[in-house]
Amino acid sequence: MKFFREAEPDIFVATGQLITEQDGQDWVAEYDRLLARDRPMVVIAHAEDRPQPPAGKPMILWMKAHKADLGRLVKQTIYVVVDATERAEMERALPGRSKASPYPMALAASEAEAIAAARRNL
Repeated sequence: MKFFREAEPDIFVATGQLITEQDGQDWVAEYDRLLARDRPMVVIAHAEDRPQPPAGKPMILWMKAHKADLGRLVKQTIYVVVDATERAEMERALPGRSKASPYPMALAASEAEAIAAARRNL
């Protein structure tokens, strides 16, 4: 997989830059394969890997179409935000973003911290 790696069983770390529309379509295809497993999982994403607008369009459309499956299978998405100031800003925005999300969201300062939190949520 190009855009996800399994850090531990059922804990997937989003990887790679999402720049083009093709990147977004490839990400969607990979996420489809993760959902097809029909197993609970946690997804970890690094804040600096935010998708660029061309990649984001197919991703957003796909997420809207798969909201029920995402809500059923994704136990949490944890965003790794290394910069403390940026993490504090995201923490303030998290309640509003969480209302629109089909799954719970959290923040972590490092990937190791995110993986530890993911273990607790599975």
